[in-house]
Amino acid sequence: MIFIPQRITLKNLPPEFFFAECERQYFFERAIEKKMTSKEYFENKLNNSSKRKCSRLAKEIKSIKDKFNWVANCGEYKCWKIQNKYVLNGDLNEIVKNIAFVFERIQEQLIIKQRNLKNDESGESIFSRIKNDWDIGYGIKIKDIKGSAIKDKLINIADERKLKSQIKRIQKQRNELMKLHSGLIGSGRTFEICSDEVVRDRDAAEQKQYEYILSKYVVYADHKKIPLSKVVSTEKQRFAEIYVQVSSLDTYAKRLDYKPLFITFTAPARFHPKPSKGASSWDGSTPKDSNDYLKGLWNAFRKDIHRHKIEMNGFWAVEPHKDQCFHKHALMYVNRKHYDELVILVNKHFRHSENAVRIEEIDTKKSKATSYVMKYLTKSFNMDFELKDGVLNIDKLEISNHKKVRAVQALWSVRRYAMFGVKNTLSLWRELKRKSFLKGKNEALDKAFTFVERNDFIGFSMFVNGKLKIRRVFNEIQIMKNDLLGDVFGKSLIGKYIIDLETNEVIDIKSTCKIIDASSLDSAAI
Repeated sequence: MIFIPQRITLKNLPPEFFFAECERQYFFERAIEKKMTSKEYFENKLNNSSKRKCSRLAKEIKSIKDKFNWVANCGEYKCWKIQNKYVLNGDLNEIVKNIAFVFERIQEQLIIKQRNLKNDESGESIFSRIKNDWDIGYGIKIKDIKGSAIKDKLINIADERKLKSQIKRIQKQRNELMKLHSGLIGSGRTFEICSDEVVRDRDAAEQKQYEYILSKYVVYADHKKIPLSKVVSTEKQRFAEIYVQVSSLDTYAKRLDYKPLFITFTAPARFHPKPSKGASSWDGSTPKDSNDYLKGLWNAFRKDIHRHKIEMNGFWAVEPHKDQCFHKHALMYVNRKHYDELVILVNKHFRHSENAVRIEEIDTKKSKATSYVMKYLTKSFNMDFELKDGVLNIDKLEISNHKKVRAVQALWSVRRYAMFGVKNTLSLWRELKRKSFLKGKNEALDKAFTFVERNDFIGFSMFVNGKLKIRRVFNEIQIMKNDLLGDVFGKSLIGKYIIDLETNEVIDIKSTCKIIDASSLDSAAI
């Protein structure tokens, strides 16, 4: 975002002139800072020589101040410094304050566009005019802020508490990038996958979360009290949930006689800081950039699959190389008549080099497709697993030494896994898993429970699709009021319901409860 002073009415003022004046002014200010440091040093000396030097420095400082140009008191000059000269360290509150200042100036320029939109017949909103590559200070782009849409990103910038959290995350990312640029991360380097600092930060965050869970109880309307640790989903439970999904998908694919294959997708050499083979051609891209690149290829690939009407479903997982660049594994089940066409499309979208794609046909006589893909999921879940007669043995799940993989995924906000080709009804599945009291509330709901009880996730998904749907009701929370962008609202969940789409029956599934400290159990009441 280029900040040209709106109140300056010089005719034909080019941006280059403004930026040159900023550079000149900044030079003066830095010179004064250095001379002020020297002056303070000599002021502490009591001899005559030091007094003379102090007097001379005071005159030099005044002389430089007289050279200050017209941008000195210009708000856009402050924006320029925040965007181009300030380093992302120091006092967090000051950083947040400065970014808020830049954000205000961005909005001041956007309001001009907003006024023009009133007479615009294109129907575009002001949010469509905001670009992801705009700098909000310290080299931070709007795209660096979490949020699936521009509006969500703006909320995270406008809300001071959320912005602080974003800045902390970006600071950690930049510290890790410094190590990548220094060649400290990679195969055979000081660190493999990530630095010890990233792992320690992740461990500390998880420990803090764990201590919070242990200190809380859930109190329901009937005064029933349950430790929060018994309600929240554990790592083992989440892993078991994924196993149920994958194994159910495998059973479904066998029933359709789909062909299983395992594909690994890698990013081009320019995303690899320290490749295991060959010379580095890294262009400075972040690990998140490598994941975003693969996401873009994957989305284009899925559109092509849909366009060619290829019958396919599966599961994918993402993990980092030893140099932190991400790659993707996908277990695919494809209709045998579409196999050749699928391979062509995979190569079309992902084979940017000879070794970019690895396609493996799974021999189901030698190994189950389920166990094949779970090997890679364990890296994401920090779990060692054991299969007993082809079934996951929960008792044998143990924490493994794969913390680095998970820490890197958390650092760069990379989604670990997902299903594709099957209607995702995981939220509804989870609700029924933990809310058995809903049995008997509705005929379709009771039928859905039969799939849940036998861990048939695919059968469940196929049954509830078009029959049952979760609906969430939110309260709007005003984030920005009478702002240049207008009123901007966030959301707060106030109700959760299951809708029977055939009968329009509404079933309230939100439990009436609250979370309290263990020390407050006796006085707890709803």
